[in-house]
Amino acid sequence: MGQATPTERYLERQKFPSPGECIYCGARDVELTNEHIIPFSLGANVEIVDASCKACAAITSEDEKELGRKVLFDYRLHLGIQTRRPKKRPKTLPARVVIGSGPEQTFDLPIADHPYFTAMPIWGLPGLLSGSEPRSTFEQESAHLYYYIPPNIKQTLNLRDGQLAEIKPPDIRIDSHKFARAIAKIAYCQAVAVFGLRGYRRLIMPDLILGRYPFVPYFVGCEMKVPPPPGSAKGVHFVDLRIVTIGRMKLIIGSVRLFAHSGTAEHGMPIYRVVVGAPAGERK
Repeated sequence: MGQATPTERYLERQKFPSPGECIYCGARDVELTNEHIIPFSLGANVEIVDASCKACAAITSEDEKELGRKVLFDYRLHLGIQTRRPKKRPKTLPARVVIGSGPEQTFDLPIADHPYFTAMPIWGLPGLLSGSEPRSTFEQESAHLYYYIPPNIKQTLNLRDGQLAEIKPPDIRIDSHKFARAIAKIAYCQAVAVFGLRGYRRLIMPDLILGRYPFVPYFVGCEMKVPPPPGSAKGVHFVDLRIVTIGRMKLIIGSVRLFAHSGTAEHGMPIYRVVVGAPAGERK
């Protein structure tokens, strides 16, 4: 498998021009709204102007909720990331704790004192890259678990010297297809911003993002191995595009790393891979 130099990395605080139609369904004679490349709920500040019709925006926003309001909700609160509903933002969060040999208890703690966990799903590489047949379910489903325990947790829980406490992660069921479609949308929007809507072959990406194409694992995935260390702190998120040669095929692969500067010194966030399309003129 050969690789070319990245075409472009994710840019901060930029607006890309309107394609003149909805980038998902192609509608023209309708009201179009700006499309964030990274969801607003994750601190987005890069947009494609007038790029999504309201009908498609309603569909994609449901998948983005899997990221912003579910998987990364606690993380967003701890970082104080923007929200469209600041008055409804909670000031406390529940923590499940077992102290000593006692029963499980739930403590409602202020954000600054709250220990939190973030589980990021991983599924193996996209089938198109690994040589697997198209399938509607992820053959492998796991997650990397990230956590933060405040240094004052002993005082917060009123623990005595030598007293042990187990802090349990929240019971969150991740919808892998919603999460993967939201990741695909990020890579797809970056491709549209870089190449233009007609500057490359989009394959089935619009239908996948809108939930009309069932074989999501064929185009979206993530290596199962431990992620590399965090990247540069110059930007919050990282998205790049590479033209990759597999046999006689050339494909455009988007790499998406949310909160790319986060994690430990050894292990950062997962890097998701999306087959966003093919160079113009290329055929499968």
